[in-house]
Amino acid sequence: MTRNEWDDDTPAHALVCLHAGPDPARWFADQVETLGAIAHRSRAPAAADPEHVDAWADEVASAVTALGHEHVHLLATGATAYGAIALAARYPALVTSLVLGDPEADPDAPGYGELLAQVAAPTLVIASVPDERVDIAHAQRIAGGIDNGVFVVLDGAAIPAHRERAASFNEWVTAFTVIAEGLDAMASPQQEKTNA
Repeated sequence: MTRNEWDDDTPAHALVCLHAGPDPARWFADQVETLGAIAHRSRAPAAADPEHVDAWADEVASAVTALGHEHVHLLATGATAYGAIALAARYPALVTSLVLGDPEADPDAPGYGELLAQVAAPTLVIASVPDERVDIAHAQRIAGGIDNGVFVVLDGAAIPAHRERAASFNEWVTAFTVIAEGLDAMASPQQEKTNA
């Protein structure tokens, strides 16, 4: 895949990048500059407390819609991935697609498996594999636990992939979000017919 293949394909919905650190625009600098992403700072949800996770999802969904977006592509990395999964599960009409880069999520958190199963948005999980010692099984299980999950490995990429292999990461994100919008557009008329 070369960058030229996607020059005419630009996602219509905003890409919102979630980060629990102090400077989300810097953390996602390449995505902000290259993809026009919006970096949003959010505290990390307490995965062990389902009520806290729900409150966190409500708070972030309100913040995103306050930016003027009814539909977004959501990108989260590391520990923020768990919150993004919860947000996609709780607000399916808001999240057109979910992209998780090198996700860290506690598989023993209460309701974790059920939460994955509730995500309706097409989901891309990207894992960095700098060498053969890196265990990607957990990231692979996240993709496998989501009905429309896709798993991609970036061989030789240091963690985090969105910074260390930004060009490849961004190409995957662009291609995936364009496809997700196409699927969403095809599903909308079918839902209207079903509801009529």
